[in-house]
Amino acid sequence: AERFVYLADTGHAPYGERDAGHVIERSHTITNLLRQHHHIQLLVVACNTATALAIDVLRRENPDFPIVGVEPALKPAAALTRTGRVGVMATRGTLNSSRFRALLKTVNHQAQFISQPCDGLAEAIEQNVHTDNTGKLAALCTQYTKAIGPFGHQPGQIGTLVLGCTHYPTLLPSLERCRPGTRWIDSGRVTAKAVDRLLQG
Repeated sequence: AERFVYLADTGHAPYGERDAGHVIERSHTITNLLRQHHHIQLLVVACNTATALAIDVLRRENPDFPIVGVEPALKPAAALTRTGRVGVMATRGTLNSSRFRALLKTVNHQAQFISQPCDGLAEAIEQNVHTDNTGKLAALCTQYTKAIGPFGHQPGQIGTLVLGCTHYPTLLPSLERCRPGTRWIDSGRVTAKAVDRLLQG
């Protein structure tokens, strides 16, 4: 029932391996553009890295305006794990942020989280739009899931994995082939519910 303006910053994406200053500057510019030229009533920062590095700045600059971020879904994963061990695939920018560390601290008592930076993965996904590099993507999926540790349904194994980048759900077919039986968690549903709640309120 709402109209959406979607802005893909393809000239500067992906943000995951950019420095914090660059991500904050782009987020600031895009927010101002959307507010001034498209008169949006709510903003979703649909990027884990931009949320981690820039959302606090954006909220300070726009105190009267609702801004929803996208963060790795650690809490749902902690609630769903049956083995007590959860993998997290994300960009280095997200994992190194103070925001992610604070989020991790809130759930560390519920499960053990194994964080894996996936250098080059978001960029390879972006490139795949223009050239078919599915072989490279499959190899990266195998490499990074292998680095996280043993998968399975026994205590201490990883049966639940958080996709901590908005690019990664597009890889689900490859991920399911290399780690069948794993429960994959992304932030899409949680974000949509937050937006709905704000719009209804």
